[in-house]
Amino acid sequence: MAIVADLERQVSAALNRAGYSNAGVTLVVGASGGPDSSALLYALYRLKEAHGLSLHVAHLNHNFRGQEAEDDAVFAADVAKELGLPCTVVKEDPHEYQRQRGISSFEQGAREMRYAFLARVAKAAGARAVTVGHTSDDLAETVMLHVLRGAGLHGLRGMGEVSEWPWPVDANGLQLFRPLLDITKAQTVDYCREIGRSYREDSGNYMWRFTRNKVRQDLMPRLAQDYNPQVRNALVRLARTAAEELDFVEQELDRVWPDIAQHSEQEVRYARPAMATLHPVLQRMALRRGYVLVTGDATRLRESHLVAMEGLALDERGGRHLELPGGVILRQEYGELVLTRSPKADCPYPELEGEFPIEFPDDVNGEQVVSAGPWQVTMRTGTAGSQPIRSEDAWTACLDRNALGGAATVRAWRPGDRIQPLGMQGQKKLQDLFTDLRVPKDWRERVPLLEGAGGIAWVAGHCIADWAKVNASQDGTTPVLWLSFSQSPAN
Repeated sequence: MAIVADLERQVSAALNRAGYSNAGVTLVVGASGGPDSSALLYALYRLKEAHGLSLHVAHLNHNFRGQEAEDDAVFAADVAKELGLPCTVVKEDPHEYQRQRGISSFEQGAREMRYAFLARVAKAAGARAVTVGHTSDDLAETVMLHVLRGAGLHGLRGMGEVSEWPWPVDANGLQLFRPLLDITKAQTVDYCREIGRSYREDSGNYMWRFTRNKVRQDLMPRLAQDYNPQVRNALVRLARTAAEELDFVEQELDRVWPDIAQHSEQEVRYARPAMATLHPVLQRMALRRGYVLVTGDATRLRESHLVAMEGLALDERGGRHLELPGGVILRQEYGELVLTRSPKADCPYPELEGEFPIEFPDDVNGEQVVSAGPWQVTMRTGTAGSQPIRSEDAWTACLDRNALGGAATVRAWRPGDRIQPLGMQGQKKLQDLFTDLRVPKDWRERVPLLEGAGGIAWVAGHCIADWAKVNASQDGTTPVLWLSFSQSPAN
């Protein structure tokens, strides 16, 4: 009977850690009928008086295994009746759910449908949490699946003993409780046998159409046989280490979050200069957190998406955007990076009407600030080795003073405008340049242009002209002009 005492001791300890003990807590028990969930249900039933628990059994018939699924539902209801526990049994169609939600993966659709069902049962029962029979084997398999998909720290963490509700996102603080994560599947089978209780075998666990089953039935045994007999324990340790490191990184993100991001009405705005100062790990974590704030969860977000998001955050060309799962768009705006579901960006630039001549400072190392309509232009003369006006970004440029001449004009784009982009021999229509840089059409007539003696020298925030560049071959005494555009305080 050692397995009985050990499993119940671990479940009891998990109840205490979660704060569910002696508090009159109602728990919904997800009961599939298999050995894991059955062992969990029987253990909680045997412990419920000592911990002051109320239990409610919930079983979802996924309706894709025919009579076997019907028998599982009857079994779950019969066990609940025998134990004198309230029970909710429902049949739903995962294929229909998958179609309605537009989900390509059957496994993901079935998972969402199952959690949505459990959340409804929990709400009706007034439950504080739903408890499920995930074991250490499930934890190891989950980590391995995430490794195969190229996961980051969040994926390597696998499962937590107590975690936020995975789906739907508006579950009113409902928690997911997994007290068997230190128990193996073999131990749940032994437990049921020791206490003389039956359970069901799910043929769905052997269907190779599901990736998890391939990992469970093929990959994990091969790894244990050919590489490491303790591979399950190794993956569990990896999950524990990742969870600890992730907790530290999240604390660091909490500390800097108010300085880098603002969240309002399903939109997160990041200050790009502040984001640029963060370590790449914190940048990705910040972008991931924003995605969760906009969508409610990160189920569809992959590490490859985060890498692409980070690349856009560091791209100084401006006006670019990235489409993400769930209808989310990450786009560049003036000085900001915006995560939103809104397909149309509000133009961050003020209207620019007319032409505004500006004269450059004459003296060496001179600095001057002038107005050009809604824009404020800061200019500093110097030499090729001098320091910039501010940290170099897309709105600061260093140009050849001799090539520019003594003055220039700030104006908006006109049809037919051309520029010789940096690194190109010939000229290009500004309209084509804007298209290549993905500058929205509504923005283009507001982007300030600096036109000098040789033509358009700088499309501010986007591209300088090759003829106006400072050549690397020039020595440190070559006259240069630093320019920086910023919106006037009134705008």
